[in-house]
Amino acid sequence: MRKLLLSTTAIIAAGAISTSAAVADVSISGGMEWTYESFDRGTTQGLGTGASNDDFSSDTNVVMKFTNKTDSGLEIGMILNLETIGDDAASGVDADEQYMFIKGGFGEIQLGMNDGAGDQLTRTASDLIGPDANSDNGGTYMGTTGSKVAGYAQTVDATRLADDNADLINDINDENNITYILPKMGGLTVGVSYKDAGDTAAANGDETVFGAKYDFVSGAVKGSIHYGNSNTGGASAGDSSLNSDSMAVDIASGPFRAVIAKANSDMTTAVTTEVTDYGVQYNLGNGITLAAVGTQVSENVGGETADITTVSAKYNIASGLDAYVTYSDYDYENGTSATSNVATNLDDDGSVMFVTLKASF
Repeated sequence: MRKLLLSTTAIIAAGAISTSAAVADVSISGGMEWTYESFDRGTTQGLGTGASNDDFSSDTNVVMKFTNKTDSGLEIGMILNLETIGDDAASGVDADEQYMFIKGGFGEIQLGMNDGAGDQLTRTASDLIGPDANSDNGGTYMGTTGSKVAGYAQTVDATRLADDNADLINDINDENNITYILPKMGGLTVGVSYKDAGDTAAANGDETVFGAKYDFVSGAVKGSIHYGNSNTGGASAGDSSLNSDSMAVDIASGPFRAVIAKANSDMTTAVTTEVTDYGVQYNLGNGITLAAVGTQVSENVGGETADITTVSAKYNIASGLDAYVTYSDYDYENGTSATSNVATNLDDDGSVMFVTLKASF
């Protein structure tokens, strides 16, 4: 991380503002992930002739943070996270997060495009494994509009399986919102977020999210309990609201860490997705960390399911440089999911491997 201190004296010298200007602390940090992905799909239907089933990709972030302390003790800040994601060619630069925050004895207020309180305070066993495998908004196996087994975009009912980890499934993710995090009370941290869906006739789906985390210590054991809940109004006036909730326990002792989590989310008023994941992590020392995670995804009607087993190894090559090898084996059953093209919505049983090099600055 590079830090720049823009003092009042320097600003005056530059003729920028008056002597009443406050001191601004500016930090710039960055990171890049380069990934090789290799798929071994259990079906060849609809994949095209001669598909190589492997790929290079990269994800780059540059985070700029501006903070200022007022005479009254408030901390005011702004964060801009610029991201570019590319496979065969570099993509354009997008603002992944952009928000301001105000901290004080009352807690913290966040305004702008940032993760909501649910994402900040909930937990999933997928946090134990390397990047690029199970992740928010579908990851490799399930997409936000239905199942995509191992990157294979199947044409399925948009109301079916929607995630492959057990944090708060329906959450505010880098969207314009207001978040308030209360001051920590003992081991308890509580937060709430609100997102306005817009001002059009079909934009009544405002979202309210609640998240809580309780940290505890018992002898050599450190742990935390997590809970999140989300309520989204119907898109049009009179439509029923949709709910999502999650619970998790995260425990660590010495080189061991274990997480178990469960989440439910309404896809429609009739269809609910349930995700359960559990995993363990062990620090071998000498920069090596191993992890294993099991994930089950199912819907309450229709019989569409996915079982995913993931193992991961991390090696700290040097300060700020880590290597990850992650392998996932999946078994997808399509059940009776509605589809406009049944030939491309088949049961699938395969695997995928990720090799990732991650640099942080």
